[in-house]
Amino acid sequence: MKDLLAKKALEFVRDGYVIGLGSGSTAKAFIEALGRLASEAGLKLTLVATSVDSELKAAEVGLGHMLRPLWLVDSIDLAVDGADEVAKDRVFLKGRGGALVREKIVDYRASTLLILAEATKLVPAVPARNPVPIEVVPYAWRHVARDVERKFGGVCRLRISDSGRLGPHITDNGNYIIDWTPPGPLGPEIEDALKGIPGVVDTGIFAKRRDAVVLLADERGVYAL
Repeated sequence: MKDLLAKKALEFVRDGYVIGLGSGSTAKAFIEALGRLASEAGLKLTLVATSVDSELKAAEVGLGHMLRPLWLVDSIDLAVDGADEVAKDRVFLKGRGGALVREKIVDYRASTLLILAEATKLVPAVPARNPVPIEVVPYAWRHVARDVERKFGGVCRLRISDSGRLGPHITDNGNYIIDWTPPGPLGPEIEDALKGIPGVVDTGIFAKRRDAVVLLADERGVYAL
């Protein structure tokens, strides 16, 4: 299904575009498909990656010479990204892979945001099955966790590295991630409320791109939300 979504996403690509490359397995499939298309069609693109993983994948498929840091581009025509959960009102939950801050920086600035997801990730409201990732300044993580629990309820846990090393997961920005399991689904206003806590860098709640184009895939094929 990821390959089907990636192939459909190529229909949004135009020669000369500045494209934001999301992170995660679905974004990886898109980068691979984009590499094939760029080679076959001779496309001239500028690419902005949202993680080191996506940079490495782009280089691996022959797109490395098109990569630029965000500060070198004036605008982003298209951002293509995945999501851990997609609500019917186009509020997204992201960050299971840890790239939520750079994804939000790029996704929120793109003229067109294209979200690719398997239909199983469609939920009535977020969060449904996953905790809410909150990227925090390491210095403040325990206090942020306590503030979130006191103000909004639920349980916060420091994300531990799954790479075999001891200690917390470290983001590409050098920060920690707290995974917050709230008492229930959240309203879109929680995005700004959480960011108001000193020490919070950003959250995995993406509630401000209701204009996003959402493509879902199941055994019947790809369709728009």
